[in-house]
Amino acid sequence: MIRRNLDTDLLRTFVTAVDRGGFTQAGNTLGRTQSAISMQMKRLEDAAGNALFQREGRKMRLTPAGELLLGYARQMIATHDQALDALQDSRLSGAVSLAVMGDYATHVLPGILASFIALYPDIKLDVTTGFSADLLTRLGDRFELVLATQPQGTKDGQILRTERTRWAFSARHDFQLGDILPLAVLPPGNLFREWGLRALDAAGIHWRICFSSTSIAAVEAAAAAGIAVAVVKEGTAEPGLRLLGEGDGLPALPSSDIVLYRAPGSPSKAAQALAEHLVASITPYG
Repeated sequence: MIRRNLDTDLLRTFVTAVDRGGFTQAGNTLGRTQSAISMQMKRLEDAAGNALFQREGRKMRLTPAGELLLGYARQMIATHDQALDALQDSRLSGAVSLAVMGDYATHVLPGILASFIALYPDIKLDVTTGFSADLLTRLGDRFELVLATQPQGTKDGQILRTERTRWAFSARHDFQLGDILPLAVLPPGNLFREWGLRALDAAGIHWRICFSSTSIAAVEAAAAAGIAVAVVKEGTAEPGLRLLGEGDGLPALPSSDIVLYRAPGSPSKAAQALAEHLVASITPYG
């Protein structure tokens, strides 16, 4: 079977048109006429074998095929650029300070950072873990990049993926919702703690905190041991946990966005390379 090729330049135009909200706006950004953008999108649709846009009044909206291609287009462009950068800057040096929430530092980043170091062995990584709210206050001062958990729909930063938020308890113990729900939580100010307590109060479920720690790993370990119920990200929950939900009598929880923040100003080449690597690696994670 002969496979058709998707031109990277066409994919860039496609993503720009979506992000800027139309062909005219994309043309202004790319320095091309609206008709030139339209012709490029027609070529992309021919190569893809599907209509990517549908007109609704004066607006152009993505078709289901367009929605599907958009995610792949972002990944393909990021991987393409990363490959070129790796070839051109394989001896790139310097240091990058990255801050990240604890669960991603433990479960997601090790392999991603290992592959980054393999590409750029002369770049030194300085990685700090903590709570998103605290880390963001030092963006641009202490950290060049911050990978944070934010409420879904965050306007700032670059959203890399969305995580479902779930209740979790020991996979080895039976769970029954009693008169008072025991909780394992992070300190006050933590987003998941606030979501959990607020949801329980709204549902009229009585609770008590029986375990508190500054470490998400310790909180999840307490839940896995059957001490209490915790609030976790579905994608990074410990293997010893069983995820709970409305079928277990517990209220639904909001989802969260994983967002990459860059320090204001012109980033160093090392920081830019790490940011691009994180975008390409985390977006398809899970």
